[in-house]
Formats: sequence, C-alpha cells, structure tokens
Amino acid sequence: MTADGFFDDVYCLPDPNMSPTRWLQCHRLAGLSALGPRDSRIPATTGRLARQLCTLRFSLEQVRIAFGGHQEKTEDFVRALMEEDRLLPQRQERALLVRLVEAFLSRADWRERDILEMMLQYFKEAEQGFFPGDDGASPVKECREELARLESLRASDLHAYERALDGLISEAKGGLLGLMPARRFLVNRSERFPRLDEGCLRLLVSGLGQAMGVPSAFCDGFSVFPPEPENLWNALLGEARRIWSARGISLALKPLEKASLYLLECLPLEKGGNASFVRYLIEREDAYRAVLSTCYASREKQLQVLQNELDRYNVLPEYSSRQLELSESEMRLFLYAFFLRPDVIEAIAQREQQKDIYRRIPGLGFRAHLPRVLHEVQNIFGYVTPESVQGIVNQLHIDAADVIRLIASYKQFSADRGGDVIIYVCKGTACFLRGQPELSRKIADEIMADEGQVGRRGVQFIEMDCFGVCHLAPVIKTRDTFLGKRKAEDIPVLLEQLLKGPSYENRLVFLERIRRELAPGRCSEPLKDFTVKSVIIGEAGRRDTFQSRFDQERERLGGYEGVSLQLDDRGHVFACVNGARECLGRLVPDSLCFRYSMPDGSSSLGALLLDGAGQVQEVVHAPLPFPAEELRYTVKPQAYVSDGLVQVERFEGTSQLGVYTANALILVRPSGGYVLVELSGPPNAAPPEREEGLRVRGAMGETSEALSFLRFQDRLLLGFAAGNGKHPESVDDYLAVGGYGAVRKILGLDGAPPWSPEAIVREITNAKLRGRGGAGFPTGRKWEGMRKAVCTVLDKDENQDRIKLIVANGDEGDPGAFMDRTLIQERPHQVLEGMIIAAVAVGASYGVIYVRKEYEDAVRRLENAIFQARRKGFLGRNIFGVEGLHFDVDIRLGAGAFVAGEKRAIMRAIEGQAAEPTLNAPSNTQRGLWGKPTLLNNVETFANVPLIIQKGARWYASQGTENTGGSKIFSVAGIVRQTGLVEVRFGRTLQDIIHICGGIQDGKRLAGVQIGGPSGAILSLTGIRAYLLHTPLDFDAFDDVGAMLGSGGLVFIGEDDDVVRLARHFTDWLAEESCGQCPACFLGARSLGLNLDVILHGEGTSDHIHSLWAKSDAIKAGSQCGLGMTASNPVTSALRFFPHAFLRYVLANPRLDRLELFKTLEALRLITRENVERISKRRREVVGSSFTLKKHLLRNLVAELERGDQVRPGQPPQKGRFLDLLQIPEHEVGARDVSLELDLEGSDQEARIGWNIG
Repeated sequence: MTADGFFDDVYCLPDPNMSPTRWLQCHRLAGLSALGPRDSRIPATTGRLARQLCTLRFSLEQVRIAFGGHQEKTEDFVRALMEEDRLLPQRQERALLVRLVEAFLSRADWRERDILEMMLQYFKEAEQGFFPGDDGASPVKECREELARLESLRASDLHAYERALDGLISEAKGGLLGLMPARRFLVNRSERFPRLDEGCLRLLVSGLGQAMGVPSAFCDGFSVFPPEPENLWNALLGEARRIWSARGISLALKPLEKASLYLLECLPLEKGGNASFVRYLIEREDAYRAVLSTCYASREKQLQVLQNELDRYNVLPEYSSRQLELSESEMRLFLYAFFLRPDVIEAIAQREQQKDIYRRIPGLGFRAHLPRVLHEVQNIFGYVTPESVQGIVNQLHIDAADVIRLIASYKQFSADRGGDVIIYVCKGTACFLRGQPELSRKIADEIMADEGQVGRRGVQFIEMDCFGVCHLAPVIKTRDTFLGKRKAEDIPVLLEQLLKGPSYENRLVFLERIRRELAPGRCSEPLKDFTVKSVIIGEAGRRDTFQSRFDQERERLGGYEGVSLQLDDRGHVFACVNGARECLGRLVPDSLCFRYSMPDGSSSLGALLLDGAGQVQEVVHAPLPFPAEELRYTVKPQAYVSDGLVQVERFEGTSQLGVYTANALILVRPSGGYVLVELSGPPNAAPPEREEGLRVRGAMGETSEALSFLRFQDRLLLGFAAGNGKHPESVDDYLAVGGYGAVRKILGLDGAPPWSPEAIVREITNAKLRGRGGAGFPTGRKWEGMRKAVCTVLDKDENQDRIKLIVANGDEGDPGAFMDRTLIQERPHQVLEGMIIAAVAVGASYGVIYVRKEYEDAVRRLENAIFQARRKGFLGRNIFGVEGLHFDVDIRLGAGAFVAGEKRAIMRAIEGQAAEPTLNAPSNTQRGLWGKPTLLNNVETFANVPLIIQKGARWYASQGTENTGGSKIFSVAGIVRQTGLVEVRFGRTLQDIIHICGGIQDGKRLAGVQIGGPSGAILSLTGIRAYLLHTPLDFDAFDDVGAMLGSGGLVFIGEDDDVVRLARHFTDWLAEESCGQCPACFLGARSLGLNLDVILHGEGTSDHIHSLWAKSDAIKAGSQCGLGMTASNPVTSALRFFPHAFLRYVLANPRLDRLELFKTLEALRLITRENVERISKRRREVVGSSFTLKKHLLRNLVAELERGDQVRPGQPPQKGRFLDLLQIPEHEVGARDVSLELDLEGSDQEARIGWNIG
C-alpha cells in the first residue's frame, strides 16, 4: 500500500493472471483500508460483520473482473485455490471458499442481494475464521455473534432486517473496484474545506480517477475542468479503458454508477450536513433518481430539482440536526460531481446485456433487450425522453422508428413528460362500480385538467386498467402506496398532502418518524429543538391520585429543565444530563396530550393513551373522574381532537378534557407508571397526522383470510404447501412443508424410478387439468403436442440451437381479476415447481414468466424466489443434481396491453415487438417464442401441477366435474360482504361463493355478476335467470348458457348498479385495448360505444338496439383473434340478461310512442313480430304485423322497472310511462297478454316518419 492510502497498481487493477495467493493478499490489503459502515440502515451491532462483508464483496468482484467469463482461467484459478494450503491450511475452509467463488462466478447477473446472502451463508458455515487474510481486528467470535443477531432480527422485525440488508448491499457497493481505498484516502486527509469549492472537486476527481485505475498524473493534467461533467467523465473513462484493455480486461460500468456520490460523502468538509445529504441521496432511491432524471435537462432544471431534494431533506426529522444550505455555486459544483458517472442509457444497456438469458439463448438480437431497457428508462425519467430514444438507438443499434413504435404500442410507456405528482386511478370493473368515475371527475375538477394531462401545480392523474386489489375498490395509487375505498370528498385533502408531503409539525409525529428510521441499536443525535420545560411523574388516573416524586428525581439526576432529548430505535427517550444519558421512559406514539386549567388558576398537563382505533386505553393525570370500568368495556371511549380541544365520546356524552398540545410527550417509565414531559418552545397544536397508505400484500394476507372466510372453501391449490405464509418467497420455508417434492418424485430422487416424459403428460391428462387462463383447453393435450414437437431452425432465426421454451402467462389483463397476482406473490415456488415439471415433461430448457408491470410487489417476491431456487440448484444447469438437466427462468414485465394475453401477441411482447396477434401464424408448439416450440400456460395452471403429481391424477380428477378436474380460484369483488380470493371445486355454484363471502352487503340487493372479464359476460342472477346461481361452475356449463367462465374474475353487481353504463365502460376499454389490425374490432367497439351513448342520453330507439346486435355480430365475424371475437360479449350479454336496463333508457326518450315501444321490445328479443295474413282469391296476402307481449314477461318487466325506480330516486320513474304507453292499468299487469296490430299502411307511414339513430 502506498503512503497516501492507495493500493499499489497491481492491487488496484484486477490481474487476468492473478493467482490465489495474490488474490488473498489483495483481500488482506482491502480489509486494512475498509472503512466502518456509514449506512444508517445497518444495525449498530453488526459493524464488524459489515466490514468483513464489504471486503469479501470487493475480493469476489476482483475475481469476476479479472477472468471476465474465461472458463479455462476460472477453472484453473478454482483448482489452484483448492490447493492453496499455505494461507488456507484447513481443507474444509478451502472447499467452502471454492464453493462460494464458483457460485458467484456461475452467473453474471446475480443481484446484489443474492451475493450478500451467499456471503452470509459462507460466513455461517465457516468454522476456522470468516475469511483468510483477516488482520485479527475482528475476532471470529464477535463476528459470529453479530451474524446471530442479524439472523434473529429476521424473525423479530422483518422490516428492520430488510432495511439492514439494503444497507449492507449499499455499503458493499461503495467498496467495489478502487472505491474502498479511494474513500479511505479522502477520509484521512488532514486539511478541511469550509465549503464545496474547486479544490474539493479536484480532490474528488483525483479519487475517482484512482478508483478507476487512472494515475493521479492524468487527473492533475487538467488545468481547467471541462464545463460539462460528461466531458470530464468521458476523458476519465477513455483513459481507464485504455489501461484496462492493455491488461486484457474490460471495465464494467455498474460499480461506477454511484462512485462519485460515495466519494462526495467522504470529502473533508467542515459542513457536517454535506455528508449527511449525500448519504440521503445514496440511501433513498427515489431522491437519487429524481436528481438523476435531470441528466439530459438544462442546468436550471437540474438546480431546481436539486433544491427540491435539499428542501425535502431539511424537513425530514431524522436529518433535523444536520440541516444543510448550499449556495448556487456550491449546488453547481455538487451537480458537476454528481454527474461524473456513466451515461444513464449506456449503463442500463450494459446491465441488460449481462443477463444470463442471453448466454443461455445466444444470438438473440438487441430487440430482446428493448422492453427491459424501456421499463428502466420510464422508471427513471417518468417518460421516454428524446435523448433516451437516441441513446437506445446508439446502444442497441435499433432503428428509431422501431423504438417509437414499441413505445406507442404499450400504455406503460409514454413519450410525453408526466406531472410532478402523478395519481393513478384504477378503472377496473369493481372500482368502476364502486365510484371510480366520481373519483376521476373530482380529481379533474381539482387540478383543472383531464385524464392524462398535467394540471395545476404539476398534478397529473392517469386511469389504469386494474391494480389487482379489487377487494379495496375504489383504489388510487400514489408513488408506491395503494389507498383503498376512497371517496370523491377525500380528494382535496389527499392532493394537499401529496403536494406538501407529510407534515412533521406535530412533535410526537416528528419523534415517531425518527424512531422508525433508526436501525436497531442506534440512537439519534441530541435533538436541540427538543428541550425539557417540565416533567410530571406519576401513575394513571386523576390528578389527585398522583404522588409526585419529581423533586426527588430532580435532586438525584440534577434536574431536567433545559436539557436536550435523544431517542433510540425502541422508542426510549433519554435526557442528556451533564454529559450522561438518563432514560426517562418509552415513548407512547398513540396518545393525546392536553392542558387544562386548575381551580387556583394554574394549568396542568394530562394525557390519553389510545389504541390504533382511537379508543382510550389509559388516562393519565385527568381533570375529570374517569371510572376504571369504562376502560374495561369491549367498546371503550373514543378520543379525538376537534377545534383544538381533546374530546372523549363516553356513554353519558361528550367530555372535553382540555386544549390539545403537541408540546408534550407521554412516556412509560422503566420502573412503572408514566412520565409527562413538557417541551419548551412556542405553542404547538399541530394535529397528530399519520403517514397513511397500504402496501398491498395480495388477497392472501388481507382480512379475507379470516377463518370464517376459509371455512367453506376448497383449498386444494392454495392449501398445498402453504406453510405459515410469513416468508412465501423463502425456499427453505417451502421445502419445510414439502415443496419441490413433486420434482424430486418425477426425477426419482426419493428412491423410486424416475418418470418418463410420457408418464408425466399422461398423469396431467388423466387429472383432467384444463388451462386456467380463460379458454379451458385441456392441458394434457397441449403438453403432448409440445412433447412431440420438433424444433425447426431457419436461417433467419437469431438463435440456431434446437431448444424448446416455456412461457407462463401472469399478465392477467381482465379487470376484476387478481388470482395470478396472489399466486405469484404468495405461492411463487409452487409456480416455479410446476414449470420445472413441465420442462421435464416437454423437454424445455428455458422459461419466461410474463407478469404485469403494475404487480411490483409480486414481481419482487417472484424474483426473490427465483434467485433463491437458483442458489439451491433448483434452477440453472444440472438442476437438482441431475447431470444434463438444464432449466432456468427469466421474468419479463408487461407494459399495459390487454391484447398481449393472446397466444401470439404475448410472444411478440417478450421478443420486444408490438403486442399484436400474428395472422395465419403457426401454432406456438411449432414456432413460438424466438421461433422455438413454446409451451404457453397460465401461472395458475402451472401451480396445479405439483398438486397433481403429489396427490395423483385420480384424486385430482375426482375433485371436479366430468370433464374438468380440481378447483378454480376466483377473485371476488363487488357487493358481497367479504371480498378476496375464493377457491372452490369445479361443480360448485355462484350461490356457494356468495355464501362463502358472507352473503350480500346490508342495504344491497343482488342483480347479477360480471364474470370472466371483458371476454366473459354480464349475467342476471334474479327472476327468470335465478337458475344461474345454481349452475355448476364449469367451462362447459357456462358455455352452454352463453357465458364464459374466463380466468376467474367475479364482480357481483347490485340493483343500483347501472348495467348499460357498465357495458359502455367495457366498450371504451376494449376499443382502447384493440391492437387495431382488424377494423371490425377496432372500429366496431367504438361504434358500439357511440350507439350506447345515444341510448344513455335518452335518445335511443329500436334501431339503436338492432344496431347493437348487428355490430356485435360483425365484430365477431370480422376479428382474427380470440380477443376480438369476444369483444362484443359485454354488450350482447347485457342485452340478453338485462333487457329491462336498456328498456329503461329507451323509455326516457320523449318521442317514444306505443308502436316504437313494441319495436324496442322486439329489438330486445322479448317479443316477436308475426305477419297478419288475409286469404284473397285463394292467395295468402300479408296485410300487416302483430306484436304480443306475454303476460309473464310483462309482469317481470314491470317489476324490474319498479325496482329501478326505487334504487334510482334521482331519475324520472319509468314504470308509469311504460304502462301508459302500453295502455294498460297497473292492476291488470300479468292478467293478460298485450298486443299491437299494425297494418301495412301504418307501417309505411311509420317508416316515412323515421328515427334518427345518430
């Protein structure tokens, strides 16, 4: 190591001829230069472990860079390492280290989390020391204790554990390449700079250059830095690449993306807030990306965004003691340093090129890279900027027109700048029926802009198809937070909160925020704004029950007045007294403190301790008698703040206890009792607002999992290998409950002979498993065709290997469906196990799971599960230890295209093309994804496969109907009491599902159900259609009644729900989702919408009803794909099952007469027209027509119209108008048929009058 703290050149740059001895020496030197952890998320009790992890991470990266994927060199290095007995005397230790190195080098796209967990596993198994080269400063025993504490944190506080891992990952990134010694070099500088200036920048550039292996002489050669940071960066990068290339190695950009930030944090500046602000940008990805998103913007825009982030930083409580102000010149230098980094698009493209899928399926063109690159660009910038498009064209060598066409094909991608604040509103079926249109209108009114446009104060709202959280309808999403069951009146307050951000004026909320952000074992700095004014110590109850010991405590501790407070991660509040800390007690976050007047004119403090629902749990120092038995009731008194007063709703009425104050805290003393601490400062009555929001964990973790909800379900699939559900992505938890047992069974790893592919397919066929994606195609038949398929390689194919592929469709686009989301999120290993079995059965070597982009939480879970399975050897090469058995899985995100669910469109979407059905294309089993035979199944279908293998085909088939085995998961929303996922065997009924869900909500009456999504139907479940409640749930049974079971979305609708408007909603949705290839689909859906608009506006006639039928037939006949053929189903099913809903709107037409009413009834197919004939001179002659409305239909129509009048009091009643036009008194309804005869003259006259159909 040189005198200035840097390694010699041989250790700075990886050596392509590096021996294990040299590598271990390099590791020792790295350990000496490692800094203590700086990440605030790392627990205070794991400092030594963090340092060891950072050093090991640095050393592993050196090996990867040095050998750069050269298989022979890697194998030679591993063999030599296994024989290195001088520095590694224990053979067992060498074997553990070799296993770690081999696993690390096996993939180029390991996530940092996976690398961290591999290192932790290595540390856990190593017995003679954590890693050779240890300088002895971190004894093995202490590191083991720290590792044990980290493991215990996972069980006790999962959120803190996840934050700790994020902190360790970030800390390790700050030590890659030469960053570790470069940071040590900056920290050890004796000179201090009063502020960020040119000298600081030169020091940072020197450190950055040496971190990249560039000699300091090169950096010192700049007498004046270029005006733009990218020019200086390109000069440094060019020199570094020249040096690295001379050694035969390439320079990776990924470790350098935040390099300047890590160095900026270590600059020797007197302003303490500088390092803290940089740490804020490092640890908070949203803040970092906000500044990064301005990389192509003007300098003024960059300054504005940086100032915004600086303002956000300064208001956060955890940084209150290290606030920072920067002058404009300092901000310009800060931005210059920040943007000394790789080009954003170049870095994204290089990361994508490292994905293992391109190594396993070589030859794929850059178009395959495009979707993920666009997703990343959209995430960073909020839209695809022109500069990004140009960067993508340069990096991926794709024509700009192709990039723009792909952007235009998907709703998730946008070429238009978005708002500063974006609100996403779900417009799925459940949300639409529960008030989404009112929410959208209210937001539009508030921001004075339509959907998709940027309104006042930079707010934009976007309507999304479905978030898959229909049980929370109506739902809006802000940033990464879902807000369920919102009303229009909530919008103004929500907008204000989003624009202002969370308020921390309330001092209790301020402290609680600090506590949440503290890592385990850490304590805040002394809070100078929190000084003690007075303290009251005592027990709960009225003031006269206190026996104050404050004077004794004050004498013992030296007094509290004027001292500052500190807070630790467990909520303990400390007084800083005479250089020492004294614990006053533990903070009670759910509390209300108040001040009240005493009889002698003085004032005193009191407090209420509350539960999460605002019910009083304890009263401290109350001015009024508060009987203890009141607090033992099941329903306790409710406390709240109104008009600045603390009020309590008690059984005898409302009590006012005093004036609310935020300048007081209530603490629980370690020895028992409570402490009331009054804080100095101006009066503060800021309300105790909370940062609200719901991070959705899927329907499996919601209240719908209550025992009463599960009791009558058939949990065949969801109950299989369910475990405790606490860590569903954990492979160890899945294995503990029998997971992957089905794979072991077919591979013969449990002692029995292995199954042949034919036997696996035969088992699936005998189980009568049918596809769960909607069509219900027999899975065994599809697998058999795929098993027999032969890969044909054409000259035009990018990949020339004869392989087969699997695609799991998790891109459920049906509004109201969230089965796939929950399976991916709560049963990811079950889906993976099914895919592995399918791969063995059909001979596939790679799989792709296509998932909706909106399912971000579910995708993270699935990604964790995949990488854990890889580390176990269940995915990758030679899976489960079977030589020659290779299968791996990749995740591809959808971008908002319903048509991508079509069998060919999904392949095009994965390939990086527009999601459009390919007309007259061969089947996927012949030429599917990338021209390879491809098996396409829904994720629910794959999740059923392990169950079949474990339980047996005969058992599985016996659980369903004659043609369909097993069970089906339905996502239930709407007017039932309990919404969520319901799993029932095929053959059960809608009535059973309603019963499982607790029946219909109070005040609601069931009218029907929207089933199967847009391709399904809107079914009536009352009156003459009540039999549908008892129709077996089965693909064939519902086909017979003119409906479609679909993928399993059920939205129960009430009598107050408008079916015609729902059908209109679907026509808009389908027109928007149409790919546009077939005019019948694209234009037909819009034309249906226009027809419905005329009807909804009260101008409809029989011609409009006839037109709906005719256009629906034309759409079906003129569409080429299954989605287009079913595009008119919502309209035709509504016409069939809810004719009275359309009749109601036609009756609103003031020009409607008796004749037109009968024509409308004919158009609704409620009556038929019969010819009136006359025999003249032995010839039959048609002289007119007759209509007859049967008495039972009349009775039903009158009853439906009467119910509609009752549930829609704001609309004109239509029952009376209907009877008037029929010219029948109400008491004769149902007593006789009603007829109308029309002669030819009348018909001709009517035709001459005509009706405008718009």
